[in-house]
Amino acid sequence: MLEKRSICFLLFVMSICVLLLAACTGDENTDSSGESNGKEANAEEDVELRVVTTMAGTDPAGEVFEKLLEEFKADNEHVSIINESQSADAGTIRTKVNTDFTSNNEPDLMFYFNTVDAEGIIEAGKVVNLEEAEGVDLSNYDSMLEQQRREDGNIYAAPQTGFYEGLFVNKKLFEEHGVELPTTWEKYEEAIKKFAETDIIPVAASTEDSYYVVEHYALAAGGIENYNASLADQNVAWAEGLDKIGEHAEMGAFPEDAGTIDLSIAASLFHQEQAAMLFEGSWAWGAMPEEIAENIAVLPMPVYGDGGSTGDVVGGASQGWFISTKAYEDDKKRDAVVELFNFLTSEENIVRIAEATGQVPAKGALTDLPENIAAGHKMVEEANAVASPINDRILPEAFTHIRTSVPQIVSGEKTGKHVLEEAAALE
Repeated sequence: MLEKRSICFLLFVMSICVLLLAACTGDENTDSSGESNGKEANAEEDVELRVVTTMAGTDPAGEVFEKLLEEFKADNEHVSIINESQSADAGTIRTKVNTDFTSNNEPDLMFYFNTVDAEGIIEAGKVVNLEEAEGVDLSNYDSMLEQQRREDGNIYAAPQTGFYEGLFVNKKLFEEHGVELPTTWEKYEEAIKKFAETDIIPVAASTEDSYYVVEHYALAAGGIENYNASLADQNVAWAEGLDKIGEHAEMGAFPEDAGTIDLSIAASLFHQEQAAMLFEGSWAWGAMPEEIAENIAVLPMPVYGDGGSTGDVVGGASQGWFISTKAYEDDKKRDAVVELFNFLTSEENIVRIAEATGQVPAKGALTDLPENIAAGHKMVEEANAVASPINDRILPEAFTHIRTSVPQIVSGEKTGKHVLEEAAALE
């Protein structure tokens, strides 16, 4: 009988302990009102985001972008970020983005071309309309945001910076060799002739990676109206501009190995003061060596003939931040991807990136600009017209065919007219 009582007492004590333990545990997760205090309920789930941009390689914005990602992760420890950025120079970024989206492996956030390159992605509903996306902050943007509006009336990309392209010249080399700055077509051709007689390369260029050369020679031959033609028009000025590249190559305008070097090597010739001129974009300032920067000026491409007037500029805001529909519709990812978008497109961070590249920010403004960079901005402000690059307006494969055919134009194997006919057949 005693043994039975002992067992019952022991069971009673054990049940009391269990109840007390349960009460203590409940106290940790509830407040005085009985509601959960959320130590575990509110714990944020780990999220992994994939980001693809063109801020890589020689792009001076790459280093700043990496710092911004680290800052975001420090404040959002539950978010890990895979940065798959690639340089835009070789066109590999287009292949990557197209492959990712067609294979259902799209990045969650993307800084990419809001041009013909994005048409297929947009039409397939792969990216969200930012104006309708909950939580997305589009406040404080300047006119560059409206430039992103598509024909369907929606905005799918938020701009970061605007850009311009032009003819960069080393004023020191021009002065030392007694050559006038190429402010007219006649002076441009005279500069080619005079520098070709020296050990200085007139124009640092790749005739295969000839994005900017093709665009500016088309502009020079026909002015802004002809420049804005479509590829299907088979514009005579475009063909004439391509042929003019071949004529200038015969005059010694470009490096001897222009058909095999890429854009980065061409730019390095200019940076080392082995070349007097360079066709580039405003992002070139970020990579310009400090020791030569004060000697560099940027000029609009001289225009000849009756097609237009010098002062027209290639430029715009052709890239922006996209949020993939797949990420936005993922309950686990939505908040994180929107927060990262808002962080990267805040006025402070847009200006930080613009400071690294010398480009015009889509929010805020750069202050205390060096004289040469300020002059580039002024060139755009005073331009007769600003037009988007040909590369942004036609099928990428067609433009690739045009630029990679320039060496054949230089060698005499093809004419500009022939190359345009082949390119048009690809569209």
